[in-house]
Amino acid sequence: MEMQNAAMQDSPSQDRGMADMAMQASSLQHDPVGGASPGARRVTIVGAGFSGTLTAIRMLHFADMPLEICLIEREEGYRYGGIAFGWASTNWEHMLNIQAGRITLRRERPEDFLEWANEEADRSDWPQKWQYHTFGVACVVPRRIFRQYLAERLRGAAADAHAEVTLRELTGEVIDVRAQGGGYVVKYADFSAEGGVHDLFSDQVILATGHLSPVQASFYHRIKDCDRFLADPYAPGAQGWFQEVGPEESVLVTGSALSAFDTVISLIHAGHRGQILICSRGGHMHGTYPVDHEHDIWQARRPPFLDAEKLTPEAVVEGIKAEYAHLRAEHGVEPGSALEAVFPERVMKAWEPYVIELISRMDARDVRMLLDRYKSLIVTNRTSTVQEIGGVVRSRMRGYNGAPKTVEALSAGIQDMRPLQNGTKIRVVFADQPDIVVDRVVNCLGNKTDYERPDHPLWHALVNGHGYAQPQTKTHRGIEVGPHGQLIASDGEAAGGLFGVGPMRQGDETTRRGRLGAFVFSIGTLRNQCFDTAMEVLRRLESANDEEQMDIPDGIHHCLIRSSDWIAADLATEDPQATRLRERLQSYAKDNAYPNAVNYLQAQDRTERRKYRTILDDDLADFGVALSREFGLTTQQARRTVSLLATLVQKHAVHNLCDITKLAGWGSQYAGQVKHAPRKGA
Repeated sequence: MEMQNAAMQDSPSQDRGMADMAMQASSLQHDPVGGASPGARRVTIVGAGFSGTLTAIRMLHFADMPLEICLIEREEGYRYGGIAFGWASTNWEHMLNIQAGRITLRRERPEDFLEWANEEADRSDWPQKWQYHTFGVACVVPRRIFRQYLAERLRGAAADAHAEVTLRELTGEVIDVRAQGGGYVVKYADFSAEGGVHDLFSDQVILATGHLSPVQASFYHRIKDCDRFLADPYAPGAQGWFQEVGPEESVLVTGSALSAFDTVISLIHAGHRGQILICSRGGHMHGTYPVDHEHDIWQARRPPFLDAEKLTPEAVVEGIKAEYAHLRAEHGVEPGSALEAVFPERVMKAWEPYVIELISRMDARDVRMLLDRYKSLIVTNRTSTVQEIGGVVRSRMRGYNGAPKTVEALSAGIQDMRPLQNGTKIRVVFADQPDIVVDRVVNCLGNKTDYERPDHPLWHALVNGHGYAQPQTKTHRGIEVGPHGQLIASDGEAAGGLFGVGPMRQGDETTRRGRLGAFVFSIGTLRNQCFDTAMEVLRRLESANDEEQMDIPDGIHHCLIRSSDWIAADLATEDPQATRLRERLQSYAKDNAYPNAVNYLQAQDRTERRKYRTILDDDLADFGVALSREFGLTTQQARRTVSLLATLVQKHAVHNLCDITKLAGWGSQYAGQVKHAPRKGA
């Protein structure tokens, strides 16, 4: 089993030198030619952050053909974690904003992370605080531990993969992807010692490039080159910048979303004790979850304002306000109560089906206007923070006897920033209040989302050069994709063989699933994308020459009845045989094929997967013989029927395993810790 970068052990040691060590390991083992099995297909994944790594893990789990998976990352400090969990962008005080029991890489095995952290993880280089910590369902988790979890699960998947499946990890920047000979040529600049620019022919390409660059507001133009201005708090070197901030220096943080909270944590970790001013136009800030917070999913009535024949922005805003007030009264939400802290988040989750309807009925220009105008309000209400993040910030906003307040929130519009005193100070000019002078400024306005004019060279080529992708139509956030992440080209057709996973799908997550705020690229969202896209790519490789498989309509796999009806439609047209055939297919799909598919997808290792795959295939073969006998089908008709049914049932199983409302039960020592919050009104 070939795995590039195998010498790079993922044990967190000292902050200094980790990126260099990773780069050296990658360079020593870099092989631009490859060592795949003869005749192997190739899938190239561009980006080895969270989404790219998890997609590779899923493909390693289920690939059963000669296949080479190439995982290319340009920044070693982001490998296996991206900006959220990567070594370059975090310190040991940065926590995941979600409980340990909800961050498994495998939805079908919710206990996987806890078992790894408590029983498998190498803790030799963890800080002492965490070396003897027992993780439970409701625990917080340092992001660096989660990165190690990703890396070790990738190594485990590679070691357990099919004998003819190889993983190559390359270090370099992909600068172009162009169609050629039924596949794509991936051109990348090699960052290893060998250097050069290489072409990598790939049958399928999955883009996992993460976020675009941070927003650069116009008022930064005078200070953008000043060393007292940090344009990206997650950039390689940013943690070093925080270390250089003087303990008593004043810092202005522009923006109040989660990145602002991370910035405060970074400053405190570096020993800062001076004044921090968090400034945003609306003044909205994330709440803090109660200590005993339990996630829950509510149901809410369809808001009455959706009954209007025409939805104007004004009517939508007023309708949302009225329904929000109605739900507060219905639930008896009291100011300052534990329920109030989580109420906005639960309502916005319950409204996701209505967000889909709302956006589908509104003009794209109005949708964009509302999302832009109320962005801060949406973002801060959709997600709160765990105590270890929000509590740290909030405690410094109030101060204590002998411990003065050091963090302040300011609602104001910034007009300009100017360097003073040879660049050692920065004057901040506001629209409606006196100027202030600070020592440092950190940009936390979020990342760009406009793919029409991306500053990312690869995306510029894909969108404006080749026309393989187009900006998301309704929201203008991210790109337009099909149901499994296929890129939609400028002509409106799916770009065969090109897929995307990650933040570039945020507009699609809003229009297709009603997700808003950080939930357009949360762990749960990306985990589903990676699983679904990996399985779709493998299906396409397996059935590349099967036109019937490629022509399955989108969406029918959501329902086994619809799937069975579609398959039976051209096999039998006259009742009662047509009815009997549909019923036979539906019964078999529900009682046999679906349970077998779920067992296969939930298997823990390749041996178990092979066993369940054999059971699935043998049972399907027997069913095909039975169909021929019962309905007089030809061998070709039976083969086609069984093949299509197997595909649709597996797609249905993947869809269900990715459904947050159908989380798998806990079958481990942690089962007793799982609690469910009271239902609404209880």
